[in-house]
Amino acid sequence: MEQFITIAATFFIFISPVIDAQTPISLENAYKKALENNLDLKTGKLHIDYQDRIKGSYAVIDPLRISGEVGQISSAYTDNKFSVEQTLRMPGFYKSQQKVLAAQQKNAVLSLEVQKWQLKREIALLYNELNYQSEKEKLLLKADSLYVNYYRRAALRLKKGESNILEKTTAENYRSQARIQLENLKKDREISLYQFNYLLNDEVAYDIQPSGFYHSFPDESQFSGCGSIPLQHLEEQKNIEKAKLNAEKSKLLPTISLTYNNASMFGNGADNHFYGRSARFHSGMIGVGIPFFNGAQKSVMEGQKIIILIAENNYEVAYKILKNQYQVSFSAFEKLKNETDYYKTEGLKNAETILKTADRLYSEGEINYLEWSILVSQSLDIQNRFIDAQKALNEKVIELNHLTDSSLKTN
Repeated sequence: MEQFITIAATFFIFISPVIDAQTPISLENAYKKALENNLDLKTGKLHIDYQDRIKGSYAVIDPLRISGEVGQISSAYTDNKFSVEQTLRMPGFYKSQQKVLAAQQKNAVLSLEVQKWQLKREIALLYNELNYQSEKEKLLLKADSLYVNYYRRAALRLKKGESNILEKTTAENYRSQARIQLENLKKDREISLYQFNYLLNDEVAYDIQPSGFYHSFPDESQFSGCGSIPLQHLEEQKNIEKAKLNAEKSKLLPTISLTYNNASMFGNGADNHFYGRSARFHSGMIGVGIPFFNGAQKSVMEGQKIIILIAENNYEVAYKILKNQYQVSFSAFEKLKNETDYYKTEGLKNAETILKTADRLYSEGEINYLEWSILVSQSLDIQNRFIDAQKALNEKVIELNHLTDSSLKTN
């Protein structure tokens, strides 16, 4: 996330006109745009294309060996001979290599899905952040309006001699603080928009649709275990290492050598016939290569067994980490939901009552400006804490949905 902030800050300096006009986009459409255009995903797609191109390489055959021979091969006369030799491996060797490539191709697909899985989380968090900043902006505009009216009344009271300069100065300070916070929030939102549009990587500048901030429930209520996309990826890593072990074992299978010889024999043959230089004689040979000295290869196999254990342990560690993350996030979700439920049912009503009452009492002269400012600050603080709690709740919902997402979209 820090990397995106750095990139966004750089964009903010050099490309400020982008923020001038944005097209509203829903969260689902933002997902679609990012999955189509994101640059990191394009690299993942190229990895899949690479694995697809090399999937036929399992059938690599040893080079055909052609050799020639000239000299006194069969007699004192000069003869010539050429040979063609081909070494073939057993079918099990090629099948094991094919399975390795198939597993690697599936792993490339799953790697891309993990990238998509992470990208969706980043987009959802940014979407929530932009919603949060919009809600904060509404609250700060409300505070600004309150303090502007307060300042006008304080200035009028001072003019009439009904108050001192301290009340007017306090009002001006409150108004200035609200406006500074509002300006800072606008800058923060511009940076968030740059981050958001960087992930979408589209020529159109987008902003969120102003809806969907106050949601409460995750899509799933239980951790889906091995269905989680990262765990599917790690499961395939285990399959790759097991396929590699079988491929190493297949190297201990015998090899078959087929040889064809074609030679001349000038002079009398064993059948007491005379053969001229144009006469050719043929022969064939079959050989079997047995890996008798296989200690080195067995060492490789033993090492590969350790790699399989590492892959299995990585899966178990990741499973426990994801399950723990789910349990922690769900506990936090329940706590935050109780908090936001309180604000929705009681807290916000109390805040509104405090605000209206304070304003009425101050207008009627029953409370002074210090009491009014304390009450207004209390009311705004309640509303502010509700927005903060809702943002945190949304983040937990995103996290829970993220951890339980087992869908694969390979298009």
